[in-house]
Amino acid sequence: MPDRSTIRYTYQDYLAIPEEPGRRYEIVDGELVVTPTPRFRHQEVAMNVSRLLANLAVAHDLGTVVQSPVTVHLHEEGVVQPDVVFVATDRLGIVDPEGAIHGPPDLVVEVLSPSNRDYDRGPKRKQYMQSGVPELWLVDADERSVEAWRTGAQEPEVVRDALTWRVGGRRFQIDLEDVFRE
Repeated sequence: MPDRSTIRYTYQDYLAIPEEPGRRYEIVDGELVVTPTPRFRHQEVAMNVSRLLANLAVAHDLGTVVQSPVTVHLHEEGVVQPDVVFVATDRLGIVDPEGAIHGPPDLVVEVLSPSNRDYDRGPKRKQYMQSGVPELWLVDADERSVEAWRTGAQEPEVVRDALTWRVGGRRFQIDLEDVFRE
């Protein structure tokens, strides 16, 4: 479980935190959350997702895909470092010259790890959805499944074979075998 504090933190506080190898810092509803560096399998799955999305984004001129570490400033007390994000071409104005994203990306992907599973499914998921992220994928490498959360949904779509990515009025099928490839 991530370490948590009781002080209310803001984006300015986040900017003042010195980088420390082996730790990721996020602010969820004003609470500073510190998590360990992800394990190898986590990063392997995140890279697979990033590669698959980036190939589609480039081939169809959809936008930009980036993999963590990337700072996403959702609101003053909400700063996260998702595993993978996609920003559509017509919304690239939310990316500042320093590389941070100010506002909700069009797609956020979080790969679940034993240390962050409850946190990503609970408070972090709620923050994403309340901040206007239209689509969130919670990728579970252990279960080989994806929970796809979309705006207005009360429950996720749980996918075990092929995931549909909806972007720019188009639909793309992503085979989960490719996501979980070792």
